[in-house]
Amino acid sequence: MRRVCGLVFGVLALLVGAHSQGLANTGLDLGYRQLYNLDFPAAHRTFAAWMYAHPADPLGPASNAAAYLFAEMDRLHILQSQFFTEDHRFLSHGQGVPDPAAAAAFAANLSLSRGLAAGRLRAVPGDQNAHFSEALCDGLDADYQVLIQDHALAALRLMKDGQSIADRLLAAAPDDYDAELALGMENYVLGLEPAPIRWLLRLDGAAANQGRGIAQLEAVARHGHLLRPYAKILLALAALRAHHPAEAAPWLEDLANEFPGNPLYAQELRRIAATVQFQPADTIIHFTLGAFLHTVHGTMPLASGRLQFDPASGAASGRIVIDAAQAETGNAGRDRTMRHDVLESDQFPQIVFTPSRISPTPAPSGDSTVTLQGTISIAGGEHPISLPARVHIAGGVVTASASFPIDYVAWGLHNPSTLLLRVGNTVQVAIETRGTINWPR
Repeated sequence: MRRVCGLVFGVLALLVGAHSQGLANTGLDLGYRQLYNLDFPAAHRTFAAWMYAHPADPLGPASNAAAYLFAEMDRLHILQSQFFTEDHRFLSHGQGVPDPAAAAAFAANLSLSRGLAAGRLRAVPGDQNAHFSEALCDGLDADYQVLIQDHALAALRLMKDGQSIADRLLAAAPDDYDAELALGMENYVLGLEPAPIRWLLRLDGAAANQGRGIAQLEAVARHGHLLRPYAKILLALAALRAHHPAEAAPWLEDLANEFPGNPLYAQELRRIAATVQFQPADTIIHFTLGAFLHTVHGTMPLASGRLQFDPASGAASGRIVIDAAQAETGNAGRDRTMRHDVLESDQFPQIVFTPSRISPTPAPSGDSTVTLQGTISIAGGEHPISLPARVHIAGGVVTASASFPIDYVAWGLHNPSTLLLRVGNTVQVAIETRGTINWPR
């Protein structure tokens, strides 16, 4: 139960930093982004700048304490998925020797935050920002007690204090999706305990329902703010712990794209799924459009492309991005019309294909014929599509080709026909690409 408590406390710890009003474009927001990227020195600088500019705000030192805690968790490899998915590590005692300097800085920032929060509450009883900071400090402290020092009883006391604040926050703002994460993680993680322990936990007021917990985490992952990435991390860990790597892959893919400075997300993807990285320089996207008395030929460049898939189930994720603003046909006037009136690339500069399944999965070597299913986002709309493709794999290199029609008018795009020039409603797309493939290890 020690590690279970630690996960719940981690939720409470980050809960508060995400809830303070008006943080979307402030230094604190940037600091948490740097924290998710594991750039702890930059996070400390950002939080220190906030503290200098807002010396009375208890969230500044509380957030700085979060950076110290997460740096320690990273140093001790607690942030890696094996810690949460392998029971002998998840339930073991102690993860290493705490760094004395980090421990002192962590404690000093907690003390400063708690003092500022207490002063604010004396002046303005019920101040939400001060209560946020109190819950943040309780959560961070509890995480440190459980995950770093293995002091479960002290952490339990902090858990009850922090959870009561989270309950009050949800009662005051039930549509606060970030606040939902605290209860979601408590429901899920405590639901992992054996039935007698779950019964005792409920008597003590703790939630313990895995299914409800997952639903709460998914709501935060889709609608939350600063806790949206953290909810995705927790959902990926939950899927891996349940031995459902295909469910973990989309969350890890989102995290890898949003936080490229954190190598853990990409490492996990390589560990659980086959990963294909397409090379823009080795990719040709050609399209043809029938017109009166002639055929229009054009190209679009690939901006980036990555595909993950589970070799066993065919479940896929990833993101393939085409630069619509650079589409060209060799005629400047026609290109302006295509980009502005058809693709609306001024407003939607990218065409994005998000894969969801590949069937059958390609052979580890040689030739295969597959169908890649997913969704294309173009000109503000999203459309399901199935792409037949021929694939050849040799060693770590993959080449693929695909050809398919798109009824762009049926998708709501403008047909640029004029009185004198008529064009068809269907465009034929042909793709030739080359990239690298890494199989799960």
